[in-house]
Amino acid sequence: MVVSLLDRMALNNGYTIPGIGLGTYGMKGQEAEDVVFSAIMKGYRLIDTASMYDNEEDVGRGINRAVSSGVSRDEIFVVTKIWKTDAGFDNAIQSFEASLKRLNQPYVDLLLIHWPDKDAAVNLDTWRALEDIYESGRAKSIGVSNFSRGDLAELLKEVKVRPAVNQFEIYPGNPNQDLNDYCDSENIVSMAYSPLKRGNVSKERHLTTIGEKYGKTPSQVALRWDIERDVIPIPKSGNKDRLQENAEVFDFALSDEDMNTINNLDKQNRDRNPNSLIRSEVMRSRNHREKKQGR
Repeated sequence: MVVSLLDRMALNNGYTIPGIGLGTYGMKGQEAEDVVFSAIMKGYRLIDTASMYDNEEDVGRGINRAVSSGVSRDEIFVVTKIWKTDAGFDNAIQSFEASLKRLNQPYVDLLLIHWPDKDAAVNLDTWRALEDIYESGRAKSIGVSNFSRGDLAELLKEVKVRPAVNQFEIYPGNPNQDLNDYCDSENIVSMAYSPLKRGNVSKERHLTTIGEKYGKTPSQVALRWDIERDVIPIPKSGNKDRLQENAEVFDFALSDEDMNTINNLDKQNRDRNPNSLIRSEVMRSRNHREKKQGR
């Protein structure tokens, strides 16, 4: 378990990863650049983006501003992802090279397959591309996102390089405990997107009650719950005060009773689906890129 914002945990390839990060989904332009810069200057070291978010250029500028301000690039952990429309060996290679150019970085610290294909053979073909990128040193670690236990089990049968991370949705009420346990058994780190349920954890009365005991907000309790389970939360916030609040989760520890209370909150169905909620964002982002490329 990490004990500070700058502390790191080990990955299965010997590399290390910060225990909490910043999600950037939905951020664009100057906002994305400024938030990334502010987060790094406040001590955040893990920055998560994706080709589908259509903000890699903005995120890259924020990272490079921080480096120009004295933060070593080696301290910053950059995550990006290959979207499912770029599945397959050649497509994945091209997608990654475009991401690297947009980020204006010589390498990324973690490259993920953003969403599994229904065909395990396609996932493996994409994974072979990630393995090649990893072996070239342009991605220090590789992994997956939104892979189920079955998806992972199929992939693990054939890999040369094991996934270091599986990023999937986790928040109080939706702990995804079976998948988290499976990842742990395979020495794969779980990374939680939407750990604050897009701001809705503040409405959870149990978290409010627990937070009052420690002088903490429901959001801080939710993030602490992840950290104590060795899950890496990547909350998103464009508010500088909220960035600070989300970072102040290392000066208290949840009791076993409180952990059990959160673990046993009523589980809810995942309310994010790539074929509904994200479809419009994907099309908007792709159209935006094509316009910039004059296509």
